[in-house]
Amino acid sequence: MPSEYEALVAALKLTSTPVAEYGWKTRPEGAYYVVSLESETGRFNADGERLDRSWEGSLDLFYPKLTDRDDLIEATEEILAETFGASWYMNSTQYETGTGLFHVEWVFEAIDEPEQDPLLAAPAEEENPEEGDT
Repeated sequence: MPSEYEALVAALKLTSTPVAEYGWKTRPEGAYYVVSLESETGRFNADGERLDRSWEGSLDLFYPKLTDRDDLIEATEEILAETFGASWYMNSTQYETGTGLFHVEWVFEAIDEPEQDPLLAAPAEEENPEEGDT
């Protein structure tokens, strides 16, 4: 699971709005989230190894009262921005007559970076000639 996706789920769970991954068996009353990873959107391979990959996912917000819209959208987009930077967008907004709920969907891209070899991650030493050397 990409660490950015896990961070999103953790941040959503800190809110007062219930969250489930991939769906609810019984949806809660009031506002709630559904979050999921849906497809691999890219990968980078080198020397026969997968070095990184990206995933597209969605975050759906359902809420019954139109008066809650601005606060819920603002709070959700703050979490998305903190988690993914600019790698997300609002995909749709609608009213679902069958459930009586408003529904907003965001799409995001989560990067799955492998653990890096600590020797490769170490900064290169700077060459600083001693004073007087020419």
